[in-house]
Amino acid sequence: RQCLSPQWHSGGEGPPSFGSLKAPDSPRDLTATAPSAPSTEAQALAHYHAALAHQASGRVGAAVRHFRAALALQADFPAALCSLARAQSSICDWSSREATLVSVRASLVRQLDEGACPALQPFDAFAVPLELPLVLRLAQAHAAAAEAVAASLRPLLPPGGLCHPPRDAAAGSGAAGATRLR
Repeated sequence: RQCLSPQWHSGGEGPPSFGSLKAPDSPRDLTATAPSAPSTEAQALAHYHAALAHQASGRVGAAVRHFRAALALQADFPAALCSLARAQSSICDWSSREATLVSVRASLVRQLDEGACPALQPFDAFAVPLELPLVLRLAQAHAAAAEAVAASLRPLLPPGGLCHPPRDAAAGSGAAGATRLR
Protein backbone atom coordinates (compact mmCIF):
# COMPACT_ATOMS: atom_id res chain seq x y z
CA ARG A 1 0.00 0.00 0.00
CA GLN A 2 1.28 3.42 -0.92
CA CYS A 3 0.74 4.95 2.51
CA LEU A 4 3.15 2.39 4.01
CA SER A 5 5.87 2.81 1.39
CA PRO A 6 9.27 4.11 2.59
CA GLN A 7 9.01 7.43 0.73
CA TRP A 8 6.20 8.42 3.08
CA HIS A 9 8.28 7.81 6.17
CA SER A 10 10.62 10.34 7.67
CA GLY A 11 14.12 9.17 6.88
CA GLY A 12 12.80 6.03 5.17
CA GLU A 13 13.04 3.88 8.31
CA GLY A 14 10.33 2.90 10.73
CA PRO A 15 6.87 4.43 11.07
CA PRO A 16 6.38 8.14 10.44
CA SER A 17 7.09 10.44 13.35
CA PHE A 18 4.26 12.68 14.46
CA GLY A 19 6.37 14.52 17.03
CA SER A 20 7.45 17.09 14.45
CA LEU A 21 3.86 18.12 13.64
CA LYS A 22 2.67 21.30 15.28
CA ALA A 23 -0.62 23.16 15.25
CA PRO A 24 -0.82 26.20 12.99
CA ASP A 25 -0.26 29.54 14.69
CA SER A 26 -3.28 31.18 13.04
CA PRO A 27 -6.30 30.29 10.89
CA ARG A 28 -4.43 31.81 7.94
CA ASP A 29 -1.89 28.97 8.21
CA LEU A 30 -4.72 26.47 7.72
CA THR A 31 -5.97 28.08 4.52
CA ALA A 32 -2.49 28.29 3.07
CA THR A 33 -2.14 24.51 3.11
CA ALA A 34 -5.78 23.54 2.58
CA PRO A 35 -6.56 22.05 -0.82
CA SER A 36 -8.31 24.45 -3.17
CA ALA A 37 -11.97 23.97 -4.01
CA PRO A 38 -12.71 22.23 -7.31
CA SER A 39 -13.12 24.56 -10.25
CA THR A 40 -16.56 25.33 -11.62
CA GLU A 41 -15.69 23.26 -14.68
CA ALA A 42 -14.72 20.29 -12.49
CA GLN A 43 -17.96 20.62 -10.52
CA ALA A 44 -19.98 20.73 -13.76
CA LEU A 45 -18.17 17.63 -15.00
CA ALA A 46 -18.87 15.86 -11.71
CA HIS A 47 -22.59 16.65 -12.04
CA TYR A 48 -22.52 15.44 -15.65
CA HIS A 49 -20.96 12.10 -14.68
CA ALA A 50 -23.37 11.72 -11.76
CA ALA A 51 -26.23 12.33 -14.19
CA LEU A 52 -24.91 9.67 -16.56
CA ALA A 53 -24.70 7.21 -13.66
CA HIS A 54 -28.25 8.00 -12.56
CA GLN A 55 -29.50 7.68 -16.13
CA ALA A 56 -27.77 4.33 -16.62
CA SER A 57 -29.40 2.99 -13.46
CA GLY A 58 -32.87 4.15 -14.49
CA ARG A 59 -33.12 7.17 -12.19
CA VAL A 60 -33.75 9.61 -15.04
CA GLY A 61 -35.40 12.27 -12.86
CA ALA A 62 -32.23 12.49 -10.76
CA ALA A 63 -30.19 12.56 -13.97
CA VAL A 64 -32.20 15.54 -15.24
CA ARG A 65 -31.48 17.41 -11.99
CA HIS A 66 -27.73 16.75 -12.33
CA PHE A 67 -27.68 17.72 -16.03
CA ARG A 68 -29.38 21.00 -15.08
CA ALA A 69 -26.88 21.55 -12.25
CA ALA A 70 -24.00 20.96 -14.67
CA LEU A 71 -25.46 23.50 -17.11
CA ALA A 72 -26.04 26.02 -14.31
CA LEU A 73 -22.33 25.80 -13.47
CA GLN A 74 -21.13 25.75 -17.07
CA ALA A 75 -23.64 27.03 -19.62
CA ASP A 76 -21.45 26.03 -22.59
CA PHE A 77 -21.49 22.26 -22.00
CA PRO A 78 -22.87 20.67 -25.20
CA ALA A 79 -22.73 17.07 -23.95
CA ALA A 80 -24.78 17.95 -20.86
CA LEU A 81 -27.24 19.94 -22.96
CA CYS A 82 -27.83 17.10 -25.45
CA SER A 83 -28.06 14.56 -22.64
CA LEU A 84 -30.58 16.77 -20.82
CA ALA A 85 -32.77 16.93 -23.93
CA ARG A 86 -32.62 13.15 -24.36
CA ALA A 87 -33.36 12.50 -20.68
CA GLN A 88 -36.27 14.95 -20.58
CA SER A 89 -37.79 13.29 -23.64
CA SER A 90 -37.46 9.84 -22.11
CA ILE A 91 -39.54 10.83 -19.07
CA CYS A 92 -41.96 13.06 -21.04
CA ASP A 93 -40.78 16.21 -19.27
CA TRP A 94 -41.93 18.89 -21.70
CA SER A 95 -41.53 21.78 -19.22
CA SER A 96 -38.63 23.42 -21.04
CA ARG A 97 -38.52 21.39 -24.26
CA GLU A 98 -38.73 24.29 -26.71
CA ALA A 99 -35.95 26.27 -25.01
CA THR A 100 -33.80 23.14 -24.70
CA LEU A 101 -34.23 22.25 -28.37
CA VAL A 102 -33.37 25.80 -29.45
CA SER A 103 -30.21 25.57 -27.33
CA VAL A 104 -29.33 22.12 -28.72
CA ARG A 105 -29.68 23.40 -32.29
CA ALA A 106 -27.57 26.51 -31.60
CA SER A 107 -24.90 24.40 -29.91
CA LEU A 108 -24.90 21.94 -32.83
CA VAL A 109 -24.49 24.69 -35.43
CA ARG A 110 -21.68 26.31 -33.41
CA GLN A 111 -19.82 23.01 -33.03
CA LEU A 112 -20.18 22.21 -36.75
CA ASP A 113 -19.01 25.71 -37.72
CA GLU A 114 -15.97 25.31 -35.44
CA GLY A 115 -15.12 21.97 -37.10
CA ALA A 116 -15.68 20.02 -33.87
CA CYS A 117 -17.44 16.69 -33.61
CA PRO A 118 -20.83 17.63 -32.13
CA ALA A 119 -22.05 16.26 -28.83
CA LEU A 120 -25.39 15.41 -30.45
CA GLN A 121 -25.25 11.86 -31.80
CA PRO A 122 -26.67 11.27 -35.30
CA PHE A 123 -29.44 8.93 -34.13
CA ASP A 124 -30.40 11.34 -31.34
CA ALA A 125 -31.00 13.93 -34.05
CA PHE A 126 -34.20 12.09 -34.96
CA ALA A 127 -35.72 13.37 -31.71
CA VAL A 128 -34.75 16.97 -32.47
CA PRO A 129 -36.54 18.95 -35.17
CA LEU A 130 -33.61 19.77 -37.47
CA GLU A 131 -33.42 20.54 -41.16
CA LEU A 132 -32.14 17.63 -43.25
CA PRO A 133 -28.98 19.45 -44.44
CA LEU A 134 -28.04 20.03 -40.79
CA VAL A 135 -28.64 16.35 -39.97
CA LEU A 136 -26.42 15.44 -42.94
CA ARG A 137 -23.64 17.74 -41.67
CA LEU A 138 -23.99 16.14 -38.23
CA ALA A 139 -23.68 12.62 -39.64
CA GLN A 140 -20.72 13.63 -41.81
CA ALA A 141 -18.92 15.17 -38.82
CA HIS A 142 -19.35 11.98 -36.80
CA ALA A 143 -18.25 9.84 -39.75
CA ALA A 144 -15.12 11.97 -40.17
CA ALA A 145 -14.36 11.67 -36.45
CA ALA A 146 -14.78 7.88 -36.59
CA GLU A 147 -12.50 7.71 -39.63
CA ALA A 148 -9.87 9.77 -37.80
CA VAL A 149 -9.96 7.38 -34.85
CA ALA A 150 -9.70 4.38 -37.18
CA ALA A 151 -6.78 5.97 -39.03
CA SER A 152 -4.96 6.60 -35.75
CA LEU A 153 -5.33 2.90 -34.85
CA ARG A 154 -4.12 1.52 -38.20
CA PRO A 155 -0.42 1.67 -37.24
CA LEU A 156 -1.20 -0.64 -34.32
CA LEU A 157 -2.53 -3.39 -36.59
CA PRO A 158 -0.32 -6.29 -37.59
CA PRO A 159 1.13 -6.24 -41.12
CA GLY A 160 -1.64 -7.07 -43.58
CA GLY A 161 -4.32 -5.82 -41.17
CA LEU A 162 -6.87 -8.01 -39.48
CA CYS A 163 -7.89 -11.05 -41.45
CA HIS A 164 -10.27 -13.85 -40.66
CA PRO A 165 -8.60 -17.21 -40.09
CA PRO A 166 -9.01 -19.73 -42.91
CA ARG A 167 -12.30 -21.58 -42.90
CA ASP A 168 -12.30 -25.03 -41.44
CA ALA A 169 -13.69 -27.30 -44.15
CA ALA A 170 -15.57 -29.39 -41.58
CA ALA A 171 -17.31 -26.33 -40.09
CA GLY A 172 -19.35 -25.43 -43.17
CA SER A 173 -22.04 -27.80 -44.31
CA GLY A 174 -24.80 -25.54 -45.63
CA ALA A 175 -25.29 -23.47 -48.75
CA ALA A 176 -22.05 -21.86 -49.95
CA GLY A 177 -20.24 -23.18 -46.85
CA ALA A 178 -22.44 -21.38 -44.33
CA THR A 179 -22.77 -22.99 -40.92
CA ARG A 180 -26.23 -24.36 -40.30
CA LEU A 181 -27.67 -24.20 -36.81
CA ARG A 182 -29.70 -27.22 -35.71
